Amino acid sequence: MFSRDKSKNSAGERPAPAPSRPAAPAPPAASETAAASKPSPEPAPQRAAGKPSVITEGLHVTGNLASGGELLVDGSVAGDIHVRRLTIGASGKVEGKIVAEEITVSGSVEGQISAKTVTIGRTAHVTGDVLHDVLSIESGAEFQGRCQRRPASELEVPKTAAQMAQVQKPAKAPQRPANAQPQAAVKPVAPAKSEEGASANTAG
Repeated sequence: MFSRDKSKNSAGERPAPAPSRPAAPAPPAASETAAASKPSPEPAPQRAAGKPSVITEGLHVTGNLASGGELLVDGSVAGDIHVRRLTIGASGKVEGKIVAEEITVSGSVEGQISAKTVTIGRTAHVTGDVLHDVLSIESGAEFQGRCQRRPASELEVPKTAAQMAQVQKPAKAPQRPANAQPQAAVKPVAPAKSEEGASANTAG
């Protein structure tokens, strides 16, 4: 007569619900998979600093040198040097005017030096004036000349090809125009004696 609820057990309680299974994770999108498989780009290598120009031992250079970079002299140079940074090795020798921002001398220099920073090593032999902002002379160095503060106008390091060519260009003597005629030598002429004076002298 009475229907029995099958969902209830004999004790009249409902059975505990079955544990639910966790949902499976959704597969990653194709774009995310490609991004994960693609390696991250490596940082670009830093550009190496420019190597200095080198005048090796045993090499002799005659003429002016100009550069916006660095120069290492282990040989000999007869001429003016205009560079940004100059290093003269123990075997190096320079005869001429030097203009740079930084100079380190361990060899021989005969001529004027003009730079912001000048370092004269213990093996150096320097003959000439030194114009500087900062000067360092190590014990044992041989130096003959005057030291004084460098005027701002003395430091003119070439940075472009045109400036380098201007430095290397020798000064030309002023030329005389082609149509100019040589000036004739003018000799002073003694004034002529008057006839009256001459006759007076004769009569006397």
